[in-house]
Amino acid sequence: MSLPALSSANEADAAPHLSREQGNALLRTGFERFEKKLMELTAAALDVTDDLFETTSYIPDGEIAAFRQLRPEWLARFKTTLNDLFTRRLAGNRRKGLRPDADASAAALRVLTPFDHEKQASLTHAARFLTRFTQRELAALDLRVGMLLEDVAARELDNPFAVPYVLDALGSTSRAVYPSPRVWRPLMERLLTDLTPNFNGLYIALNGMLADHGVLPEIKATLRARSDHRPSDDRDLLATFTQMLQDVEPAMPHNIVVPDIAPAPGAAPGLRFDRPPANAPGAPAPMVSAEVLAGLAAMAGNAATVAEPAWMTALKFHDRPTMPAAAATGAPQMSPSDILSGLTALAALGASVGPGAASAPPPGGSIAAHDAGNEFPSLDPLMALGSSTSLFAMLAQWQKLDLPAAIARMAPAPAAGAAEASAVVPLNLIPHIRAAIATQISNPADAISVDVIGLLFDYIFRDPAIAPSTRTLFGRLQVPIVKAALLDRSFFSDKKHPARQLLDHLADGAVGAANDDAYRAAFEAVALQAIDRVCADFEIDVTVFRDADAQLQAFGDAERQQTADALSQNVVQALRAEEDDADRAEVRALLRDRLAGLDVPFEVRSFVETIWADFLAKLHKDHGADSAPWTAALATLDDMLWSIVVKERTAQKAKLTKLIPTLIGGLRTGCKALAIPAERSQSFFESLYQLHMAAIKPPAPAAPVATAQGAEPAAPQVPPPSAPEPRINVHDYVAEMAVGTWLQFDRDGNVIDAKLTWVSPLRAKYIFTSRSHAGAFILTPEELAWQLGSGTARLVVEPVPLWDRAVSAALDTLAARKPPTGAITPAPAPA
Repeated sequence: MSLPALSSANEADAAPHLSREQGNALLRTGFERFEKKLMELTAAALDVTDDLFETTSYIPDGEIAAFRQLRPEWLARFKTTLNDLFTRRLAGNRRKGLRPDADASAAALRVLTPFDHEKQASLTHAARFLTRFTQRELAALDLRVGMLLEDVAARELDNPFAVPYVLDALGSTSRAVYPSPRVWRPLMERLLTDLTPNFNGLYIALNGMLADHGVLPEIKATLRARSDHRPSDDRDLLATFTQMLQDVEPAMPHNIVVPDIAPAPGAAPGLRFDRPPANAPGAPAPMVSAEVLAGLAAMAGNAATVAEPAWMTALKFHDRPTMPAAAATGAPQMSPSDILSGLTALAALGASVGPGAASAPPPGGSIAAHDAGNEFPSLDPLMALGSSTSLFAMLAQWQKLDLPAAIARMAPAPAAGAAEASAVVPLNLIPHIRAAIATQISNPADAISVDVIGLLFDYIFRDPAIAPSTRTLFGRLQVPIVKAALLDRSFFSDKKHPARQLLDHLADGAVGAANDDAYRAAFEAVALQAIDRVCADFEIDVTVFRDADAQLQAFGDAERQQTADALSQNVVQALRAEEDDADRAEVRALLRDRLAGLDVPFEVRSFVETIWADFLAKLHKDHGADSAPWTAALATLDDMLWSIVVKERTAQKAKLTKLIPTLIGGLRTGCKALAIPAERSQSFFESLYQLHMAAIKPPAPAAPVATAQGAEPAAPQVPPPSAPEPRINVHDYVAEMAVGTWLQFDRDGNVIDAKLTWVSPLRAKYIFTSRSHAGAFILTPEELAWQLGSGTARLVVEPVPLWDRAVSAALDTLAARKPPTGAITPAPAPA
């Protein structure tokens, strides 16, 4: 398969600190667990194949008897084949196709009977279903195994745990032990059908083991957030956006009129300000009137003479954004034409004072202080951009402004009493900037880049993990990010681009800020200082983003250290509790793997995680993990989980009928050993009885499909395996939850955002901390799963970088806008 580009919320977690030998040892440990459980499942499936040839006369009775006698040999050979395939792969030998060549396949097909055709079709369908059924878990496992095998650079992974290896082992073993296709084909089909429901559990357990050893612990969260439309290599990302934007182009609005940005020399700007000009009516207005400058300066409360253009000083941020956000206030948004008029007016003002003003620093700024002692002026770095100098000079001016306030100030004044008087500038200004600079963009790729940035900010401004009060911080970065993308297209492919990292770390710091005023104030102060640095100093050198990001990361490191200090005592207590109850912690880890991927009824899961967990912990402590009582208790657990699944075949029902008395006896023995009162376990046994009845009861026959009179009946379809489509249950989610996940808890009517900060070695304790560090939430996995299931805890955001979330959201947005195939797009109305 093709590997997607890896990304981690913490780059240090992108690869485990393991040598190749350590990685191989970890894979071998994982394989031993995988093989043991797969052999148990396969032996159980093989044990109920007595009815495999009941409905066919193609197999003589002697061959049926031989088939049953050879089943132990089949199991032994299957185990050896699995081990050989894994060992060869670990030694560096990649898998080669074990299918027969094309000529042999064609010759075989010519002699297949209808029975053979049916079984081959069923076998193919079962194999495809297993591949689709395990796709989600294998996607994460592929990346983890590829990391350990150091195969990521090859882009094509050969995972020895994947479905093709299991199919190879099943196929070669079946053909070797049962040469007749009329035996091995039905056998493979039956085994695949019976094994499929449990395969995700195997992969979930293996993924959990690797994650607990630090192998891409956040990759499943990353894959959940990843769009299906994102290319495997981010070097193709811009091309993908280009194609998708072209696909939705007919559905995009075309009624936006863009006013001219560069006025003719000496001509008056075709703009109306919020107060009448001082000159006589009808006379040409100067490009920048004294009254306009005075009015703009008054906005900032600064009427004194300044070293830079007064209009620029007046519209710069002096504290924090003052314009209300439309999304937060519910007020109507300013019309696109008015926004464009405001941007055009700002461009005209900037052009009137020349490009040198674009890079003029604020009074007292670092660059101004440096230049004050020089006899020679600094060279304008924008001159290196050639024909694009004017565009970047204008963007450099805009990035220094309180752009929403400037647009509102420079836009045409609404008529007295008009509803538009209360309209506010929207948060996402990128589409309007794109329209305003359209005539200055000559390269179509640059236009696409700006469009993509607009889509990304569209997500940022509605990301539920970012509090509305902090979204204006990101608004300050819109123009600098546009400039960074236009200067270097590696912005879209380089996950370590400093501008992208600044966005990611800014988003990380914003999560959970809404619930803590002190933290929010401290974070916003540092973030504003870092953003001011970018807006003041960024010309064409992106290292300014790196410096600003270092400032933000220093704040984050200090906050994390504060969290660690506040958490230290809780961690000590949790570790001591896990050590004191080590047997139960071991049992919890085992049950997590045993129940992985299974949709277990509430009554059964409750019994397993309480009474049976206590019984297993007692046996583990008294007798050890190699004792007969421990093994018998685990077998009872496995039998109970198997017994509640619907049985569709005669052999399965016969086995269940014989199993029930022994199973109930074993379960009651465990309850008796713990002196469990009868009333406490009675509801469980009553529920188990109902589940057994439902498992034995045959399913209702499907209603016949009516056909139109005279129409040919539909061709018979191969029935799908009985396994349901996989879905994530809350228990599996908790078992794999990555450190850095933010949840929202309801506590006595208060809403608290808290981050998963620490997980004990055996995942018996989870510790969540809020920004205030006022107290930690210490929960067991069972308690956390219950709270998520009941709604008293909710997911805020997983540890996935903002950039990756935004890219996937943008791709999904474009995919949703794409017209259906074959749809007729109406032609645009004439102008």
